[in-house]
Amino acid sequence: MGFEDQVFIVSGGANGMGRATAKLLAQRGANVVIADIDTEAGNRVAKSIGSRAVLDETDLRSVDAIQGLVARTEERFGKIDGLASVAAAFPSAEFIDTAVDDWQQGDDVNHRAVYFLAQTVARAMMRRGAGGAIVNVASGAAFRPIPHMSAYAGTKGGVVAMSKTMAAELAPHRIRVNVVAPGHTASEHVRRELTEEQFNEIASTLVPRRWMEPEEVAQAIVFLLSDSARAMTGAVLNVNAGNYMPH
Repeated sequence: MGFEDQVFIVSGGANGMGRATAKLLAQRGANVVIADIDTEAGNRVAKSIGSRAVLDETDLRSVDAIQGLVARTEERFGKIDGLASVAAAFPSAEFIDTAVDDWQQGDDVNHRAVYFLAQTVARAMMRRGAGGAIVNVASGAAFRPIPHMSAYAGTKGGVVAMSKTMAAELAPHRIRVNVVAPGHTASEHVRRELTEEQFNEIASTLVPRRWMEPEEVAQAIVFLLSDSARAMTGAVLNVNAGNYMPH
């Protein structure tokens, strides 16, 4: 799965699964644009990767900012071969208590931004006429109820549904669109929000008795971006270590 001289945008590439995806793509020869509002972490990632990576400070809640990101990537590299849409917000509250502002932020980052980032990248790919690959990251929460995560689950369910239609419409242009739906992953956000006791307690309930690492999810994202997955579009790849198996 080599990516020599290919160009990828990774949204949310400063942390967690996005960072792991950016690093893995670069290790396999790709040029990577890290699109993230966290400039401090993003610069650290870009520096650790070296000349194959650049940080683009992008507020994905703005469609104008998304369009600027894509234009700058085309200007810098001359093309875009793929997109990994990994950035996420995590509104958390009981359904009955969810505030409008929290719901809106989750929708802006997890749903609206994914839609218009894919649209803008797809337009660039269509202009070039060489096809491409888009991977949108959803969540196991789209398929299984998780307490306090109704707003988050709604956005991720939307990602699954809209990605399938994207795939159908873009297939004639040789642009593939797939979804990765991760399960319990030990991201920075999770480690900040949970105590060590809570973290370990949840791990004890999981099928492999551990959380997944971001690098394990990145492997699936990178696979779907690669030519090894050229026969896959409109697919949802559940990466959850067996935790969402039907009963």
